Amino acid sequence: MKKKIILVLIIFILTFMFSFFYKKDNIINYTLLGDKQLFSNNIISKNFSDLIYERLNKKYKTNYNKSFIEEDIRIVDIINTIDDNIMKDDQSIQKVLKSSNILLINSGNSEIDYKLSKIDPTENNKEVYLYIDETLKDYSKLITKIKKYNDNEIIVLGVYNEKDINSNKQFFDYFNKKLHNLCKKNDITFINIYNILYKNSDYLQKTDRLFITNKGNLALFYKIYSKINKLYLHKNL
Repeated sequence: MKKKIILVLIIFILTFMFSFFYKKDNIINYTLLGDKQLFSNNIISKNFSDLIYERLNKKYKTNYNKSFIEEDIRIVDIINTIDDNIMKDDQSIQKVLKSSNILLINSGNSEIDYKLSKIDPTENNKEVYLYIDETLKDYSKLITKIKKYNDNEIIVLGVYNEKDINSNKQFFDYFNKKLHNLCKKNDITFINIYNILYKNSDYLQKTDRLFITNKGNLALFYKIYSKINKLYLHKNL
């Protein structure tokens, strides 16, 4: 009887040790795609996307890919990048998408900013909504293309007004609501970063434009990482 108990304990310990070291050897390919302004907002504090990488890398070997983020990038620009299989840093976008375990996407701000700069939204709000609807058609095409290469954990981050959080909120709310529905339809996680940043005046600091503060980046980090941990890490590693 004692021998059986000892054998069971040995098997349990070996299984635990194997599981521990196996997890350590797993590699996570963590990729950012889209608008560089959001993913590089670290003038005042460390960016939330970097905080996510640091937390992941403490537990697992993590490749952090930021090659395919650009300033003022439009949704159609990302679509063209995928269609043309653009190379950056000796890697193609299609290959990066295929290998990514965790993919954070943010785009759409450039389109809204462009439209709002061209018209008076108080007089032509219907035109803004129609423009957003057309922009979301592009987003739908983008999601379809991404899922062609990657069906792992995709997280879409909503748009927010990086110039003035309080102005034209109705248009950003409309965009985010529609984008949320689109993500739900495609079984993709959506996180409304506008609502997170809007909750606390300490999360943003305005100079020539809005910067996400340390508290704001931490709020985004906790929200996004908790989703990654729940949806991917516990399930796959």
